[in-house]
Amino acid sequence: MRLLAPLWSRATYRGWVWIILGGALMMPFMMVGAVGYNFLNPDSGFNGIIEPAVFVAVLPLVAAASLLLPDREVERTAARRLLGASFASPVDDASWNSRWRTGCWFTLHAAVGGVVSGLTLALVPFTGYLVYEGARYTFGAIDEMNGVFASWFTAWGMLTGPLLLAALVALVAATTAGMRALAPRLLGQGAADRLAASRAEAARLAARNRIARELHDSVGHALSVVVIQSEAASRLITADPDYASRAMAAVGETARGALAELDAVIGALRDDRDRPRAPQRDLSDLDALAAESGIAVDLDVTGDVGALSRLASREIYRIVQEALTNVLRHADEPRAAVRVAVGERDCTVAVTSPAARRPRLRAGGRGLIGMAERAAVLGGTAETDWAAGQWTVRATMPIDTRESGDDRTAAHRADR
Repeated sequence: MRLLAPLWSRATYRGWVWIILGGALMMPFMMVGAVGYNFLNPDSGFNGIIEPAVFVAVLPLVAAASLLLPDREVERTAARRLLGASFASPVDDASWNSRWRTGCWFTLHAAVGGVVSGLTLALVPFTGYLVYEGARYTFGAIDEMNGVFASWFTAWGMLTGPLLLAALVALVAATTAGMRALAPRLLGQGAADRLAASRAEAARLAARNRIARELHDSVGHALSVVVIQSEAASRLITADPDYASRAMAAVGETARGALAELDAVIGALRDDRDRPRAPQRDLSDLDALAAESGIAVDLDVTGDVGALSRLASREIYRIVQEALTNVLRHADEPRAAVRVAVGERDCTVAVTSPAARRPRLRAGGRGLIGMAERAAVLGGTAETDWAAGQWTVRATMPIDTRESGDDRTAAHRADR
């Protein structure tokens, strides 16, 4: 039964329509070829239209025309709807790679359609003739077979006719299956398209991870400050109103800064990129970070900060921000020493806070991993250490000498 399934499968007859369309595409080229054939053979009449040599001769013309015709999306739609092919369209439909592959498909469509459509036009009426003549001979309407097709094949026409039609349907089914399998290679994405798609997906995932880090570092730090300062203010609002007032002012300032950071990050995801956004913070904002962090920070910055690239300066700021957030959450006392040293080749950062015992890593925490990722992106390292009652975060970043401090300042102003 599986061998006979193509006879009543809808896919076979949809593919037959696709084949006939290919024959229709081939007809104008055959007419042009027939004109040339008749010019060389004036007595041929209309025989040029069915001459195999003409069919072969016009195939280069079909291939050349396929590169100029805007038929790529039409061929893809026909292959999907009529052949049932499944494939993704190329990323760059105007590229030479896409055009020549679609040209090959168009040429095959016209060639296969021309051959099988010709067989269809010839065999379907011939099958009817076989059945008719075979029935006349079988039921005694005629005593012997006469005419051009007089033979045992015609005498058994009631059997050979349906078999011939079944063979034609099987040919159509096989052609449809073969072209369906070939469609993704010629109409779908090529190796260059798949590589471009992979790179685009990698860039998208990298952007998502970066945005996740930005939100974790900026908003997470701000919320930690808000929690600590608001709790302190609630406890001291009666005993020390002045301190409580300063704490709540710090909460407001931190919340506004976090809102600006959140707006900048979310704005990067939106299409209306013409809207100006606030610049991202860097090492020049460490003093403000220390003031609004809610802990006692001993800040020491040495060396030429302007020698750092914008990216390195931003990432070091984020590492310090995350380290101070961890101090707020886990340190025995709300104080930390921050040391930033810019040398000739690299920049080192050390954030030290008191810890009577080694802090336990919180399940699902991303802070330390994020710091390591930020450093690794720039070719640096980030690590943590606990010794002598102190918890230390250390990071080392190479200095990117390709972007000077003046360039960084100019770019920073441009962002604003």
